[in-house]
Amino acid sequence: MDSLLLMRLKESQVKLLCQKLLGGLRAKQLVNLNKTDPEILNRMQEIFVKELKIEDDINLQAERILAENLRKLGVKGDQIDREKMFEMIKKQLVKDKNIIL
Repeated sequence: MDSLLLMRLKESQVKLLCQKLLGGLRAKQLVNLNKTDPEILNRMQEIFVKELKIEDDINLQAERILAENLRKLGVKGDQIDREKMFEMIKKQLVKDKNIIL
């Protein structure tokens, strides 16, 4: 599995979350799966990491757009609420790309 550089979760944390999720589903008999637990956990981790990378990509795009617009406008970072502007840009990117985070 690829290194998770930008995400807030480490690979070991993703693995643990997936194990707990699968264990909970099995304990409550909410799923009946035809694959082995290692196969299921591997696929769950792949999906989880893929989704986290999508959010990382959106964050990078939002940061680039914000920096570019601030530079073009000649605005200094302390003159605006960067976090608020970042979230607005990120929200628009998510909407434009029709992504659910």
